[in-house]
Formats: sequence, C-alpha cells, structure tokens
Amino acid sequence: MLVSRLTLVALAAVTGIMFLHMWTGLDGLDLDHRTTAVSVLTAVLLLITLLGQYARRHPHWRRMLLLVAQAALTYLPVLLFREIWLSVLGLLLGASLASLPRPSGLIAAAMVTVSGPVVIFLLPVDNRTAVGVAARTLVVGLVVYGIVRLASVAVQAHAARTQTARAAVQRERARMAQDLHDLLGAALSAIAVRGEAAARTTDDPAAARREFVALAELARQAHHDVRGVARDRVSLSLGRELASARAALEAAEVRVRVTQDGPRVPAAVGTCFGAVLRECLSNVLRHSQARVCSITLRHGDGSAELTVENDGVPVRPAPGAHDGTGLTSLAVRVTALGGSLTVSGPRAGGLFRVVARVPVPPDPEPRPAMHDARTG
Repeated sequence: MLVSRLTLVALAAVTGIMFLHMWTGLDGLDLDHRTTAVSVLTAVLLLITLLGQYARRHPHWRRMLLLVAQAALTYLPVLLFREIWLSVLGLLLGASLASLPRPSGLIAAAMVTVSGPVVIFLLPVDNRTAVGVAARTLVVGLVVYGIVRLASVAVQAHAARTQTARAAVQRERARMAQDLHDLLGAALSAIAVRGEAAARTTDDPAAARREFVALAELARQAHHDVRGVARDRVSLSLGRELASARAALEAAEVRVRVTQDGPRVPAAVGTCFGAVLRECLSNVLRHSQARVCSITLRHGDGSAELTVENDGVPVRPAPGAHDGTGLTSLAVRVTALGGSLTVSGPRAGGLFRVVARVPVPPDPEPRPAMHDARTG
C-alpha cells in the first residue's frame, strides 16, 4: 500500500539522520563496533515500524512485548556506546505514543524524555548535554509519532472509503431487488393470467387475439420497467396501472370495483401507489380465490389514500403463502414518502385489505380532477 511505503521512507529518513549523528560520535570506535551499532539501529527501526504501522492490528500483549523489546534495544546499548546512543530515545518515545492508549502513552513518553537526562547524570560525561538529549528525544519522538499517526489516519480513511463504497453497492443491490420484485412480480403474474385467458379462448379467434395483444403490451411494459430499474428512473402512471389491474382481474374472472375521488396525485405518489397496486394485484392473483376486488383512490385534505380490498383469502393460508417480502418492501416505499401502510386480514369471509396513506402538500396550481369511475 502507498501509505505503508511512504511511512517506511519517512522513518528511514529519520533513522538516517540519527545514524549520521551517531556515526560522527563513534569516531573513537573500531569498525566492528560501528557495524554492531548499525545492526542494532536497524532492529530498532523494524520494531518502531511494527509498533507504529501495525500496533492496532496486534493484541495488547503483543504490543507490550514489542515495546519492551524496543526499550531493551534502546537502553542496553548505552553500556557500550555511552551517551551517543541516547539519540534513539526519540524512536522509543514515538513508539510509546503510537502503541499505548491515553493516558498511558503520555506517561510513558514523559518517562522516556526524562530518562535521557537521568542517564547523562549517571555517566561520567558533561552534564550540560542533558538538556540537548531531552530536546532531541522530544523532537524526534514527536516527528516519529506524527509520521505514524498520519499513516494511521490515511489507512482509516481508506477503510472508511472502502466501507462506504460497499454500503453503496449493497444499497443499490437492495434497490434493484426491491424494484424488480415490486414491478416485475405483478407484471409476470398478469402475463400468466392473460396467457391462461388466451388458452381458454381458443374457440373464439377474436377474443384470443385480444388476449395476445394484451400479452404483448404487458411484455413491452415489463421491458420498459426493467430498463427503468437499471437506470434508477422508475416512474409509473397510476392511471395506466389502474387500467392494467382492472383488465388483469377481469381476465381472471374477478369482479372489479374502481373508485377515484379528488385531484390527481403527484408523480412520486403515483409511482408509489402504482407499486402498491401491482403488489396487491400479484397477491390477489397468486394467493387468493377472489371473486370481488375493490380499488379506491382518494386525494384530499392534505393526503392521498389507496385502498385495495379483496375476498377469497384463506383464513389459514397454505404454508409459505406469506413468506415473501412484498408487503414489507411496500411499507419501505410508503414510509419513504412519510406515509404508512396498513394491512388487515384475512377477516371473516376471507376479506383482505391493504391501505396506503401518504401526506400530500397543498398544490398552488390545482390539478385536474380524477375521473370518478365505478366499475362492477
């Protein structure tokens, strides 16, 4: 990952600056001692990398073990290289801030900062260097912590973006599944009904032709709906849905009563009611032996209401008859518009009712009134 590589480069740069400082101070030592110093410094760099970049991925005991190991590699070489080795205290301070929670990290960082001057006072060296050691420890430690923290924030931001993208994909999948179920389920049920009606009219060529024409129209509408789902531009004409529902029910030999009262509903409400009507139609055709179905649409007094009621629903439905998610999906659609979906039944006589109610703000421009149609 790019952030990990940049962090390694930044830590390597800090370590390189420290190495040059230490190499200058080790002029009095032979080559073997210098090689040892470089090897130990590389080990310290590896530990700070593990603690800084991957501290949150390790359990607490492993982080503490790594921190103790780094502390040992920080203080023990002082016995060999004396005060010049105190330059690596900044790495330990940065590791403490990066790997320990608050306030433990702050306490450990303060102890590391104070430890440098304490060691200076214990060694037979000029005590005036204690202030410089403390200042270098604090500056280098904060720089290391800043580098590690920046890398951690970048990793978290990348994870958040990934999670957001996954959530968006899931929402889109849920939307498509909902639209396909709500829109195509009823269309396929209507196609099946019209196909059965066509099969029953083989002795009447004119009637059969009408049924096949209706089948073709239903197929074209289903194709249009699929394209709308793919483009997230689903729009239903409530008037057309009412006409299609009435035709499908009549083809299934169900007596239909349609009542419309009030001005036309807004387009968004019409699309929502169209989906409700399709799902109700699918349930009537698939899960009931309905003889009568009434559809009532009212719009006025700041709300619009669609009621679909039918008989012929078994009081004790067959297993799996109501295992679908259609009504639940409709409730989500209606709730999204600030409305409510009420389902009641089956009651005595097999009556089943679905009522969708949505608030409609007043329209400053009066809409054309819906035609009050009653069909029996």
